[in-house]
Amino acid sequence: MTKRYLLITATVLVGLLLILKPAVVKLESGTRLLVLLRWQSGKIQFVNSVTEKPVSIHFQIGGLFQQFTVLTDETTESYYTNGVYSMNEAVSRESTNTLKFCSIKGISLTLGFYSFSLRDGCLEVNLLWTI
Repeated sequence: MTKRYLLITATVLVGLLLILKPAVVKLESGTRLLVLLRWQSGKIQFVNSVTEKPVSIHFQIGGLFQQFTVLTDETTESYYTNGVYSMNEAVSRESTNTLKFCSIKGISLTLGFYSFSLRDGCLEVNLLWTI
C-alpha cells in the first residue's frame, strides 16, 4: 500500500510540475506569486511615449514565455526596427523566462487569470521554473 501511495503521489506531483507554471511579478507596489497554466496566454499593452501610439504584445505561456506577436502601427514598428526588419518575424522566434517593461504612460499586463496595471513605473515577471 505504501509503495502504491508513493507512486501515485509522485505521478501527481510530476503531472502538476508539467502543467503549472509558477511566476513572480514584481511591481513598484510589491511582489506577487502567480500560478499559471502552460496553455494560457498573456498580453502587455502600453502607449509608446515617442510615437504616442498603442502597442500590444501577445504571447503564450509554455515552458517559457513564447510565440510573441506585436500589434502596433507602422510608425511605431519603424521606430523599434528602423524599418530594417519585420518586428513580428523577429519576436516570434524569441522565448524567455523573464519579462521586463517600464513605461511613463502606463502598462497593462494580463497573464492567464491575472491582470495588473501601473502608471509611470516598471514591472518584471519571472517564471520560477522552465521545465
